[in-house]
Amino acid sequence: MKRLIAIVLIIGIGSYIAVQYLKDRRFNPPSDYDYPISSEIDTDFYKPEVLQEYYKLAFDVGTYARSLWFNDGIDVLMMDRENYESTQATDYYNRLKSNVKMLENELIRSQELRNAGYSKEQVRLIMEMGISPEEITLENHSHLLGLNIGLSGAEVWELQKLLNTKGDSIPEDGIFNVLTRQRLIDFQKQNNLYPSGEVDEPTLKALLK
Repeated sequence: MKRLIAIVLIIGIGSYIAVQYLKDRRFNPPSDYDYPISSEIDTDFYKPEVLQEYYKLAFDVGTYARSLWFNDGIDVLMMDRENYESTQATDYYNRLKSNVKMLENELIRSQELRNAGYSKEQVRLIMEMGISPEEITLENHSHLLGLNIGLSGAEVWELQKLLNTKGDSIPEDGIFNVLTRQRLIDFQKQNNLYPSGEVDEPTLKALLK
């Protein structure tokens, strides 16, 4: 009799624990459902609607997964291939995450360009028009084209600084003298360019690399 009572108690306690576990499990979904917002995105993206869509979809990922967990007991992180609803739910959840990731990559790329010194409009040109960052940089330094011996000013000073970043050390005095011309010719020869001693487009591209 005592053994029977003990068995009944064990079964009862086991059932109670199982019920409590399932109840607790239902109301405490895995934290992995949430999509973590990246700290590397451009929060001043040139298309505000893209940023808004990113935040919305990131929120929807976790909301969708938790609603399935609470209402249907479906865990989108553990697909049940024999359950049609489970496979469909997991597939949709993964597509949501893919869409968020696609937007995230775009926003991160924008921030990387901003960190490199490009303006919001330049980022738009790079990302939408297919203009390369190198072309933007070349355009920003187009005022250096045509510099040659005898000239002076801020443009020459900038050229001298660029030449010094390539391993030499000449006075940065803003005067395109014989020394600056010779250093420019040396640079052109080192990069298999025509040694004109004048800043042409191929030379400027090489200096900006």
